[in-house]
Amino acid sequence: MSQEAYNPVSAVWAAVRPVPPITRQEAERAARRIFKHFGHRKHGGPSARTARFSGRARRCWIATKPDAGLSRGWERLAHDTSHRIFRARHPSFRPHDGGHATLEREVAAWIVTQGFLSGSLRTVRAKQKPTPIDHIASIDDKIARWERKAKRAATALKKLERRRKYYETKLLAGDK
Repeated sequence: MSQEAYNPVSAVWAAVRPVPPITRQEAERAARRIFKHFGHRKHGGPSARTARFSGRARRCWIATKPDAGLSRGWERLAHDTSHRIFRARHPSFRPHDGGHATLEREVAAWIVTQGFLSGSLRTVRAKQKPTPIDHIASIDDKIARWERKAKRAATALKKLERRRKYYETKLLAGDK
């Protein structure tokens, strides 16, 4: 397949540059939704079961920096998921046969229109300000840790003193 066939896919991504980074959680949720949407029979897939997400994001889907390109991030996610869906729809076709670029463009456009790039798949954890009770509990834990360390140190010193005493008596007795 020629590179020209993928120009519409590049145009979709160029319209939303810079493409934001993606976390593992976002990648897994996005992949699950893509497979559910495009792998379904009503969208040309053989069945919802044939092209499904295994549950774990690929490392190449995760990008810590924006605009990772086709090697990482959202673009790679769209490319890989479209390949799996295309293979499920057309098992006898080659990976980049006619139609894959169209499917990849549809997947990329769907990702953009669903608002996935704006961070809608992230779970927002509300930070709670620690209360004085939390601070006191934390300090108590630290005190307990240091007391355990002090006890271990005292025990180690006792053992070393005993060992030293043993060798001092051996030295005074003339043993070698």
